[in-house]
Amino acid sequence: MRFSFKVIISLFVFVSFAAAQELNREQKLQKIDELHNQIKMLGNDVTLPDAKDLKQAQKDGFSVFRIMPREKYDRKLTINGGGAYYSFTRKTSEYGQGSDIELSQDNLSVGFAGADYGFIYDLGETLLADVSNDSDGVNFLINYKPPTNEPDIRVEQRKAHEYEANGILYKRRVPNIVGHTYILRSIVFERYDILVAFKVHRKDTDGSLIIFWKLLENFETPKIERSKTVAIAAETPVETIDNKTANAVQNVLIEKGLSNVSVEATNKEIVLRGTVPKGKMAEAVMHAQETAKRKVRNELTEQ
Repeated sequence: MRFSFKVIISLFVFVSFAAAQELNREQKLQKIDELHNQIKMLGNDVTLPDAKDLKQAQKDGFSVFRIMPREKYDRKLTINGGGAYYSFTRKTSEYGQGSDIELSQDNLSVGFAGADYGFIYDLGETLLADVSNDSDGVNFLINYKPPTNEPDIRVEQRKAHEYEANGILYKRRVPNIVGHTYILRSIVFERYDILVAFKVHRKDTDGSLIIFWKLLENFETPKIERSKTVAIAAETPVETIDNKTANAVQNVLIEKGLSNVSVEATNKEIVLRGTVPKGKMAEAVMHAQETAKRKVRNELTEQ
């Protein structure tokens, strides 16, 4: 399927280039629009599961989606995020307005923008059909209540990278293993809070994954009680929280493949926390400075 996609696009470009030699400017612009729409349709199509996957998922009573490796398709497909994300609530691979899972470097992760965070736990080869609200590891995720105060939310967001509860280690990012079943809770503030179970059904030749999933719980929409100001000291200028800039920096870092970084912002500085691959720390700081146009406090670690 991937080979055919490349061949068809190449054919479109070749035919359009040859035909364009005899067209005037307005006709060429029209052809460009037509070509873009054709490529867009093809690009969105390759992010969908195959017919056999849909049939099998329906037979088993699950929902299904395909997720693409970010490092391979980001900025190469017309869909925002390159098909490397999925929203269990909106049921779309289009990044933005709340996304719950990402595939990057053979890892699955949750929590991508602003104060959003989540947890993933690998249940091993447990059958997806057997996972319920009473299953091992689910109890904590069912009863967990996210804080509403922004400083407390940021603390939980940082802890979510490796969060131990009841003797179980929940993570924000885990290796994807074909045949394994996982539980995932995604907390997207002001939008939704969801708990799902999913199984990596198979891995395609291009590295994309076919994932079967089912809903376990929909929680009350999480809200943030934001402090309007943070006083630094008496008789000194007030430092204000800037969530808009934090989200902008977060999105840029995700686009650059640095999805394990949490961002906090005030009108004076940007704070970066989390982990980045070895040799990528300077790059993360640079992108944050260029986006926010202010001082960056670097609390990142390399792994």
